[in-house]
Amino acid sequence: MSIYDLGFVNLAIPAWQMVLYIGMVSFFMIGRRANYCFLTTYLFGLYWGYYLFGQDLLTAAKGNAAVETAYITFGLALAALSLMALFYEEK
Repeated sequence: MSIYDLGFVNLAIPAWQMVLYIGMVSFFMIGRRANYCFLTTYLFGLYWGYYLFGQDLLTAAKGNAAVETAYITFGLALAALSLMALFYEEK
């Protein structure tokens, strides 16, 4: 594999989203905010998982909207609980 082969890679995630993610994580790392890095990584992972596999999720759920609602609700709840755990840790 050479550097020229990288031009033929089809990325499923839009480049502007990756640039936004890398920029946010870099900004938080420079500012020494590791907690925000973890939260940013989790939220982007949750979104990209839905972006890439949301259609498969809905197909497996046979069009049941409750499954999509549960995915989003529990994902955001987990993000909120992770955020609470990261910021309220005992020192």
